[in-house]
Amino acid sequence: MVGPAVCLLAAAWLGHGGLDGRVADANVLGAAVCVDVGLALSALTLAGVSVSHLDVAPKHAGLVFATGNTCATIAGLIAVPVSGLILERTNQNWSVVFGVIAAVFVLGAAVWCAWVGDRPVAADDVGVERA
Repeated sequence: MVGPAVCLLAAAWLGHGGLDGRVADANVLGAAVCVDVGLALSALTLAGVSVSHLDVAPKHAGLVFATGNTCATIAGLIAVPVSGLILERTNQNWSVVFGVIAAVFVLGAAVWCAWVGDRPVAADDVGVERA
C-alpha cells in the first residue's frame, strides 16, 4: 500500500503545473506512468488482503470478508464527491486529490500492520460449538 502512495505522490509532483498552470508533455507522460504503476502495485496487494480473512477468522472468514467489502464500498461512495469538492475548491488541482489518496493508502498500511496478523482472533470462536 505504500508503493501506490509513493507512485501517486510522484504523479502529483510530475503533473503539477508551474506558475502558468501548464505542465510539460514529458511530465504528463511521467505522471501517467506513475499512476499506472501505482494501480498495478495496488492490484498486487489484493492477494494478501483477500486471504488474510482466512488467517484472522477462519471460521467466520466470509463475514469478515463481506464486512471489509462493505467498508470499501462505502469509502468508494464517499471518495467521489470528496474528490469533486477538492477539485472544485483547488481550481482542478489533481495533485491535491492524489495527495489525499496517497495519505489514505499510508493510513491503510499503518492500520493493516497494527491490526492484522497471522493468528486467529479470539472472537472467531464465539458461537462455534466444539466437538
